[in-house]
Amino acid sequence: MKPNAAARRAWAATSLRVWPDRYAFAAFSPREAARVLEAAARPKRAFVAVVVEAGEVTLTVPWRAFAKSGLAGRADAVAGPYRVITFETSLALDLVGYLAPAAERLARAGISMVPQCGYRTDHLLVREQDLERAVGVLQSWVAACAAPAPRRAARAVAKRRR
Repeated sequence: MKPNAAARRAWAATSLRVWPDRYAFAAFSPREAARVLEAAARPKRAFVAVVVEAGEVTLTVPWRAFAKSGLAGRADAVAGPYRVITFETSLALDLVGYLAPAAERLARAGISMVPQCGYRTDHLLVREQDLERAVGVLQSWVAACAAPAPRRAARAVAKRRR
């Protein structure tokens, strides 16, 4: 799938932020929602995400905060450690196709990802052992998007020669 021009421009303006912590990704019964929300509010200056659905509450939180929260024994499932990569750019809500090239390239590299999205910023969870490869794949994509398009570069060279 070839990314559209708007998505490519957004990638060109993207920088990657790797959060320093190791992360737990846990699922809970909806009955645990209040406890999960309380635990999510505790970590300061850390990435935290909560998704509340009819049949499940999902929490992404630094592993140490998860261990201290007392929630581990209440979780239906826990996975990790994960690392969080944030795409530092402000994305328009109507932007189509931004995550698709990242998913495609990471899949080709055999790297699993769990997308998590904020209002204007996207994030990926990747397994800790895949972090370096994932960052390399994504940085290569950002660099490719930021590079001048071949036709534009050729036209610019031709204009300079005139």
